[in-house]
Amino acid sequence: MLDQVHLWYGVNGKMKLTSQPGVGAWRIAAALVPAFSSVVLCGSVALAKPVPAHETASRTIARAAQFSSGTLSIDSAKYLLDQSSSSASDLAGPPPAMWNWTNPATTKRVSQAQPAPTAPQTAAEPAEPADEGIDVLDEVNVTATRRPARARDIPSVVYTVKKEDFRAQNATTVTDALTLVPGFQAGPALGGVRNAGGVFLRGFDDQRFQILRDGLPLQRASNNRSDISRIQVEDLERIEVVTGGATLRYGAGAVGGVINIITETPKGPPKLTLQYQGGSYGFNKYVAKYGGGDDTFSYNFVYTGLTAQNNYPYSIRIPNQAQYYGPGDVASNPGCPQILDPEGNPTVSSCANGGFPDGTSLYGYLKPEVGPAYTANGINDNSFNASDSYSGKLVFKPDPSNKVTARVTYQNSQNAGNGPGNYAFTPCFSGLSSTPNGTLEGTDFLPLDRSGKEQSCNPIRYTFNTPSSLLALPYSYNTSFNGKIVFPTGQSYKGAEPLTGTIDTFQVSNQSQAEYAVQWDYNITPTISLNSYVYYLHFGNTSTVPPNFIVNSNLIGTGNAPFGIFNPNPASQPYTQGDKFVAETALNWQISPGQTLTFGINFQEDRSYQQRQRGRSFFDKSIARTSIFIIDDISFSDLVKANVGLRYTSSSQFGEVLTPGVGVRITPLSWLSFRANWNYVFNAPSISDLNVAGGVFLANPNLRPESGVAVDAGVDITPANNLFFRATYFNIYLDGFIGTRVFVNQNFGVAGDPTSQFPLLQQQQNLQSLYSSGIEFQGQWQISDQFSLLVNWTNNDQRPQGSVDSFNSQLFTYQVQNTGIPYNNVGIRFTYANKGFLASLVGRYQDGYVQGYNEFSTPSFFTLNLNTEIPLTPYFTLLGSVFNITDAQYQDPIGVPAPGTTFTVGGRLEIGG
Repeated sequence: MLDQVHLWYGVNGKMKLTSQPGVGAWRIAAALVPAFSSVVLCGSVALAKPVPAHETASRTIARAAQFSSGTLSIDSAKYLLDQSSSSASDLAGPPPAMWNWTNPATTKRVSQAQPAPTAPQTAAEPAEPADEGIDVLDEVNVTATRRPARARDIPSVVYTVKKEDFRAQNATTVTDALTLVPGFQAGPALGGVRNAGGVFLRGFDDQRFQILRDGLPLQRASNNRSDISRIQVEDLERIEVVTGGATLRYGAGAVGGVINIITETPKGPPKLTLQYQGGSYGFNKYVAKYGGGDDTFSYNFVYTGLTAQNNYPYSIRIPNQAQYYGPGDVASNPGCPQILDPEGNPTVSSCANGGFPDGTSLYGYLKPEVGPAYTANGINDNSFNASDSYSGKLVFKPDPSNKVTARVTYQNSQNAGNGPGNYAFTPCFSGLSSTPNGTLEGTDFLPLDRSGKEQSCNPIRYTFNTPSSLLALPYSYNTSFNGKIVFPTGQSYKGAEPLTGTIDTFQVSNQSQAEYAVQWDYNITPTISLNSYVYYLHFGNTSTVPPNFIVNSNLIGTGNAPFGIFNPNPASQPYTQGDKFVAETALNWQISPGQTLTFGINFQEDRSYQQRQRGRSFFDKSIARTSIFIIDDISFSDLVKANVGLRYTSSSQFGEVLTPGVGVRITPLSWLSFRANWNYVFNAPSISDLNVAGGVFLANPNLRPESGVAVDAGVDITPANNLFFRATYFNIYLDGFIGTRVFVNQNFGVAGDPTSQFPLLQQQQNLQSLYSSGIEFQGQWQISDQFSLLVNWTNNDQRPQGSVDSFNSQLFTYQVQNTGIPYNNVGIRFTYANKGFLASLVGRYQDGYVQGYNEFSTPSFFTLNLNTEIPLTPYFTLLGSVFNITDAQYQDPIGVPAPGTTFTVGGRLEIGG
């Protein structure tokens, strides 16, 4: 017997559709779909009218029902019927995709209304991006829970960056796209594409937060890094950022959080996209995309090519100049006479009073006094970047219960090994010395008084980076190579040598990275799903150093030639190969309408094959770890949501780690929600940290994992249907954090020693505690159908704590704000979007970077960018951007001057779709 279908009106006056139990109504609804779907699509496009709120809710219900059961509900069938007006206008073709000032397109607004309850989703179908008209808390994401879930149902805070955000910000790389995400900090692209470094999430670098592509890890096997600044956005649908500890769900390295870049799965007829952009200082971008598909099979193939010379002019000002003792300066310490060895040479030993032995040369050591401020100009000399990226993705869904996704991603790149680099730096450093005078023993380099006693490096001192200063310690040079130009000791920049941004004698890196992934999502029952994947990541790197390094000072001798030639050692690691294999399966069981239990097992093996200095030897090391996790996501009611879980990790390198986590969200009012999270976090040492030896590096096989706790608490507020605010306080600490110790090479210049050409050596060691706390804020305002405003503010205090190794308790690598993270970072984006036309202003204000213990900072700065997209025809769009319109001069980070105003211009051709 067929179901009896009834229409009725609820208390809100809206029509409802119900049915009495039976066996056939769903068959009728399913049969109606082919007959009406084409009419619906034509009719809705032709009318081009705003989508009413009840239709948005119906659409949400329909999607949820399709995802969970693979069949079409009665409400879904009614939605399709309602869309058809049965009129001739339903057959009209789509209007041209052109903007029109007099007839603006309607953009759906943020709404605080609670959607109708939806059927529980399983993980077999990844979440589609939420409609723009739905509350931010109703956006569906997959990262925070590893399966589709609404933001309002989870305690974690998730920031979602979509395709339209990429375009509004003219994002080339993931780093560009995340500029306005609270808690995220990265240097700007400068003249085109930035080469390296300076990327943080809640104060932790990319060794301590995870980068995922479609939920699969991108950290390289050798060093746990990912170079997010090189990942391009052209094949991405959106990016989801979960800030805060995520070790429970993602394992080691997720201390600061997780950034999940989610690739595009096209739907519809085949579409070809061709795009080109050119710009300042050798910037070129090429894009070719081809994709399409339906609910059964889809495909997407993308190529992106990038080149950027980044050879921009700069101006850099330092607040003072370090002063050095000259060749005739000796220590005056009568109470501590020199002791000579049998050959008549003075022995190196500090005195009981902390000074140098009487008569010891002070040539090249720091004076207590500082010199005046100085400004230098030049051309950025070592920042080129080029890459080619290829990706292919196939999605096959033979039935509602099974989906298989296969993806291959490959990138080749060549870049300056360390650019854009520092043009100024501080020569001060301090290590954990065991003697009264670490500067004499080589573990410190601090200012000295006339007796040779160490003084505080407060204020911090600065030296411009030149070929000689890169090699000198102490800074005992004061003439040009031919002796014709004389300058103050250690300050060759005034005419003898140009500034240089390199810190690795112009090393060049050639890299390749390939990913191969197969994911299988299987709905066992309507309430149980199984999600599994196998994944392989291969990374290779070769590094070369030019044989000659030009030095134009008396650092390495004198003569009649106009300059001297220094032959640097080859790259410390000429060849590196890393391989990562990961396999995981997770069972999601909805044990009741408000409770989902996730149980999973993950196996990962990292293997690295590396060549040591000059190819003397190789090592082939691997680390395997297995994790088991169980997580319970509970919805007690609309008022209280919670999760609790436990992860057990066993490693072949460091043993076992147990990491629990718990979170809760409380929603007392429809427009107000509170959330809090507590997670135990840990970060495992990399293969390189443990084993690399050669050049300036010393191995340390005794490193242990970093471990700590991540806590955050926040509030989400929706005071109006077009306004949303989010604020979060966070506090994270890591004990035994892995950092670099730099110290003087005692065998510098010793014939036969493999490190003889390096005045400084470095080693990774477990240091003290790394602490990060702060506030994140985000606001969204849909001012009208076309105008929107996005603002964010991050306050972050991140510093090491614990060790003190100076007579005045001022150790410069401790208890000081991280020099790569400003205290305050503010972003704003004002966007106009109308039928393909786009114009946006993107502003960025940032505190200066802290430069010393006295917290002297580089100047604060504000930059403003203008991005536009102008559709000239239904198929071609003109692209244009101007960066740093106000021509602000700033350093980001310290010692790295940014260019003034830059631009890009180009076009995008789209055929089909």
